Amino acid sequence: MERLVQSRTVKWGDCDPAGILYTPRVFDYITEAVEAWFHDVGGVHWMEMIGDGKGAPTVHTSVDFRTPMEPGLALNVAVLLEKVGGSSLSFRILGDGADGIRYFEGRLVSVTIDFATRRSIPMPAELRARAEAYAAVHGAG
Repeated sequence: MERLVQSRTVKWGDCDPAGILYTPRVFDYITEAVEAWFHDVGGVHWMEMIGDGKGAPTVHTSVDFRTPMEPGLALNVAVLLEKVGGSSLSFRILGDGADGIRYFEGRLVSVTIDFATRRSIPMPAELRARAEAYAAVHGAG
């Protein structure tokens, strides 16, 4: 099983007037990488889950910025899995440049819920099996 890595290029429109990545944009990078993980690794499309009355919203996210990111920077955004809980997945997301520099390190926790009750529910068995297999190879805990 391969580690999920998304290639990105920091765009001018992602940056603030100082010419570095606008802080909130990195949360888009992190969320988009986790969404790709759910689809490509977990076998779950977020919109299909929502259509079934279920979801996996973010309940925590954080980021540490290591080095400023400028327009044109090529990034590899990698997704590791720190923990598989009863209804939660704790991800670690690494933003590394082709130059070997770590530009950011983020964390995101997602919880499976039932939208009707707004309460957490046990993670679907297939998603849990895929998550555990991924964590065994690409764990960060």
